[in-house]
Amino acid sequence: MHAVLALPADVDLTVRSFGADCSISDGAEWHALSGWGESTHRLARVVRPTSVEELGSVVEAASRDGAQLTLRGAGRSYGDAALPAERRIIDLRALRAMSSLDPEAGTITVAPGVTIEDLWRAVVPQGWWPPVVPGTMRPTVGGCVAMNVHGKNQYAVGPIGEHIEAFELLLADGSRRVVHHDRDADLFRAVVGGAGLLGIVTSVTLRMRRVACGLLDVTARACSSLAEVAADLEARRATSDYLVAWIDAFDVAGRGVVHAATHVTDAAAGALDLAAQDLPDRLFGIMPRTRVATLIGLCSGPHRMRAINALKFRSAALRGEHSFRQAHAAFHFLLDYVPGWKAIYGAGGMFQHQSFVPLAASVETHSALLALCRKSGLVPWLSVYKRHRPDAFLLSHNVDGFSLALDFRVTSENREQLLRLCHELDAIVVAAGGRFYFAKDATAEPATLCAAYPGLARFREWKHDLDPGGVFTSALAERLGIFRA
Repeated sequence: MHAVLALPADVDLTVRSFGADCSISDGAEWHALSGWGESTHRLARVVRPTSVEELGSVVEAASRDGAQLTLRGAGRSYGDAALPAERRIIDLRALRAMSSLDPEAGTITVAPGVTIEDLWRAVVPQGWWPPVVPGTMRPTVGGCVAMNVHGKNQYAVGPIGEHIEAFELLLADGSRRVVHHDRDADLFRAVVGGAGLLGIVTSVTLRMRRVACGLLDVTARACSSLAEVAADLEARRATSDYLVAWIDAFDVAGRGVVHAATHVTDAAAGALDLAAQDLPDRLFGIMPRTRVATLIGLCSGPHRMRAINALKFRSAALRGEHSFRQAHAAFHFLLDYVPGWKAIYGAGGMFQHQSFVPLAASVETHSALLALCRKSGLVPWLSVYKRHRPDAFLLSHNVDGFSLALDFRVTSENREQLLRLCHELDAIVVAAGGRFYFAKDATAEPATLCAAYPGLARFREWKHDLDPGGVFTSALAERLGIFRA
């Protein structure tokens, strides 16, 4: 892992375009970059193409000069997936073109720098919603394709890759190729979820989901153990459009609260206007959102977080099973509306360890992970449980089972201990036939990758065919030895 890097005093932080007639070392400015967890940092030269043609020139120059490039959108991967191996970053956020929505097919074509927020704001007024969204609206579509993101409905509709009609791929030699989900299935399944290591997706055609209104009917229920949480999620699969559970990792039994949501089908309920998707200025009708950061600072610390987790569970338990209506954006992206919420983790940031374990071993394995965390004294402050189904993507993280996401506070004092703990957690997961998630990982070792991903050998073959010079790489690829046989 890497400590925070200080920039030289004479470094210009402006990101400039990379001219077509430049070499790879020209026109790029230094930036101190981090993963979204803010626990992993790199110093990088950043270039920001403003067109696909300019992007092609960047890639051709890198290929000619023997340079390596790392792709970055909004930088929402928790670890080092969007950090460079050799200090060169291509920032794709300026590529934000978007076609009109096809009202018959429900398809829309977007450039890689378009964010999930851009997307839903464009389609909601027309009665559509993205088929898959992650837990934050800030990632770019290009980044979502690279990580094959999933949402709270993965168990029902799969990851985002299953809703892509086609994409255009810019290869390391500067050529461009349209890849269709059906005609080019093998390549399609290698690029989607391939962490941006085979080429640059320059446009994506996505299928949206028709919705009658912008609201969800949400049911919440407290469960006294992880086994009860899993059983409740399983029982609601057939009748819910979205499922997610919060877990109290401080509790020995792994108690939690399940949230199940279904689309409101009554068009008269309205809420297709964008204003209805925005949270009010006061959270819970009381706290001004501008003052939330102050409250968050007061909550930081393991003893306070233990108390907050306990209070959350007891509040849900006292209310019993209850239902309410909620806007799509509020249900999916609540933390995006809470200013400065990550400040609770402090200057060292956070590691998120997310494991995906097959159904038969899920509860036992994830209970063992939580027990090991408590034994080590490094209890995650936030834990989330979700149901998943398998898919055919080459480097898929999904299994027919459950995932457990654990958010750990990182400090200078506990960092090395946390790394050791995460390696122990990985060993338990791999022994159970589980996998992990490139978008979240900041700690795994090469042996974990090899054990968890049977498609890795074929992925390496695609890399040799499409990018023999190794133009596209990342700190994650180097750390995990993705290209080392």
